Amino acid sequence: MNDYKLANIKKKELKLSLQREEILKLEPEEALDRILSSPQPATLIQSFPGPDLYFLMHSVGKEDFIPVLSLASSDQWEYILDMDIWEDDKPDIANMTAVLSLLFQADPKRLMRWVVKEKVDLIEYYFLKNMEIRIREHDDVPPDEDGFITFDDKFYFRIANSDENESGKPVQELIVEMLEKVAQMNLEVFHAVLLETSSVLAPEVEEEQFRLKNVRLAEKGFLPAHEAVGIYQPLSSLKLRERSTKSLANKKAYNPEIPVTPHYASTFIKEDNLFASVLEKLSNDTILDLQAEFASLVNKVISADRIKIRKKEDLERVIEKTCGYLSVGIERVNKKNPGLVIEKYFLEDVFRTGSTEILKLGRKINLWHGNCFMNKNNLPLSFLDEKWLGIVGGLMLDRPLFFDSFSQGKSYRNFKSFQEINDVAFEIEKVIVTDKMLEALDIDIQSFSKGILTYKSLFLTLWTKDHLGLDNSLSPIPVKVFKDFFAALFSDKEGLEIDNIKRKNFITWISKATKTGREEIEDSFIFVTNEIFDEIEEEYGSVNPDDIDLRLIRHFLLK
Repeated sequence: MNDYKLANIKKKELKLSLQREEILKLEPEEALDRILSSPQPATLIQSFPGPDLYFLMHSVGKEDFIPVLSLASSDQWEYILDMDIWEDDKPDIANMTAVLSLLFQADPKRLMRWVVKEKVDLIEYYFLKNMEIRIREHDDVPPDEDGFITFDDKFYFRIANSDENESGKPVQELIVEMLEKVAQMNLEVFHAVLLETSSVLAPEVEEEQFRLKNVRLAEKGFLPAHEAVGIYQPLSSLKLRERSTKSLANKKAYNPEIPVTPHYASTFIKEDNLFASVLEKLSNDTILDLQAEFASLVNKVISADRIKIRKKEDLERVIEKTCGYLSVGIERVNKKNPGLVIEKYFLEDVFRTGSTEILKLGRKINLWHGNCFMNKNNLPLSFLDEKWLGIVGGLMLDRPLFFDSFSQGKSYRNFKSFQEINDVAFEIEKVIVTDKMLEALDIDIQSFSKGILTYKSLFLTLWTKDHLGLDNSLSPIPVKVFKDFFAALFSDKEGLEIDNIKRKNFITWISKATKTGREEIEDSFIFVTNEIFDEIEEEYGSVNPDDIDLRLIRHFLLK
């Protein structure tokens, strides 16, 4: 190819690339209108990478997307089949019906020509799973059972599966229309398809089609789940692979044989993380080179987490997670020069470094939980109270999450920064040191009978009982006895504040109760006790002792 032709191809692709980027940023209805109103809609549609067109289809809606699918290429159709019809290592018949119905509505002749020529094993497998076939010899009588259909009085078939697909079209209607279309196009091909269908070995077809699907998707970053999970394999920040000096610094010459880079993933990168802010400072050429790498990384996360992308929100969550792990990894490697990290190291390695730091938290909390005070005493996680319950619960998941305290309308999200790692690590330290103090207490959990038992109510109830000269158990304190203690707890006549004397009194009590010297009590536990007393000030500081409502007091066990 001479330079003149190459320059024209590059110019055309650049123009299409800009159009695709604009379309992917539009609202679904606007995107659909922009595509169909294009001067050359088929050229524009077929220029979309498979992943971009697939995500756009789910964003717009499958039924509304039929006009676009009618102009899509066979490779794009194949990508949709690969993504939608498989459940683990077997084709899902209901999903196959839904996708084939969609493509049949888009272009029935082209679909049947394509599946007969290039996907014959898959379509015959689909027919085998849905119908019974009988071939009538010249001297046989036609089948007398109900439901058999024939177009030529020789091949008879009956649909065994009458379920409806998600668009409400019966399987029987779809298969009859598909076979009728093949028969109209070429009766000999129709005979061959039915004849071969009756001799298909389903397990062999499943195995071979699964292998071919994996090969095709691997080229786009969608590795099988058992391989893609390698992106969570721990990686030290000291062992990252360095890029070749030419990989980003010197952009390669344009090559029309190289597949177009998907852009859909990059359109959902939000500006609330370090990775996004780093991208803004890089050159346009570098960003273009990173798009393919980022899209491949997102696809690996989708595969590793076994996520089905059915709507825009599904993809947004995956991209948010990927950006968060990359941001953590960037900070871990070189917080002072984050741009250098992206230019010097592969995104997958940076992701794995961030993942390593997050998984460390999960491993630490799971190791602790296996032999903690709660576990030994068969106490639920709610014993940790709301904040720690949220933090520990999020970390005990296979993919640890950050507890966000409903600050953005949801309780959990993915980690976004190394600072969040440090904050959670400090909370874990406080949980573990508190557990040590609980272990050291001489307490009978079975004595608990009424109220809400948390580590806070356990500590405070025992401390109050010790101060009042009551028994060392978790039986509730009579509210009449508690009122005087409650009034004396606050230093100001109007309540509001618990002075340092009371706080130090608690530390003195805990050191005696656990037989731990005051100097041996860790600073992180001092933080815990101060937080507890700060909560008491905030919640009960303005409460008159005579107005105590047992239903609202959760820091003490009362009756």
